[in-house]
Amino acid sequence: MTGQYVSAARFLITCEGWAAGLGFSELAGFSSTVEHQEYSYNGKLGNIHTKQFGRPKPPSVTLKRALDATGFGQLFAWHALARVNSPLAKVPATFTIMDAAGTVTANVLLENAWCAKLDLDPATAGSSNVVMMKTTIECDAVLLI
Repeated sequence: MTGQYVSAARFLITCEGWAAGLGFSELAGFSSTVEHQEYSYNGKLGNIHTKQFGRPKPPSVTLKRALDATGFGQLFAWHALARVNSPLAKVPATFTIMDAAGTVTANVLLENAWCAKLDLDPATAGSSNVVMMKTTIECDAVLLI
């Protein structure tokens, strides 16, 4: 197998209407799934079992970054729009993977993206550990650009 493998150092989400994108240090997951449906019937040849394409689940990307006021505020505002079913929550977004030199290695368009989930890692008061936040962004479709 020939080709270059992607070495990711930074991840970026940019949404229409944002002044700048948000950088993330970790890709926790990228998923695009089509469920299957089992179909069974009796025919002249006996009982037939097949699997058919089922309902597609919304594609999603889960990313992590250190907690900061600006990033948390931006993601929280976007998530708040989704929680109240605002049509403003669905925006075109770009998911970019960059290498250590800052060169773009992959670029994906997330059509009608929304902030579906926002989590903060557990933290202890007085601890010097960096608090991480994790967000899951879902969308209607994914297009490689």
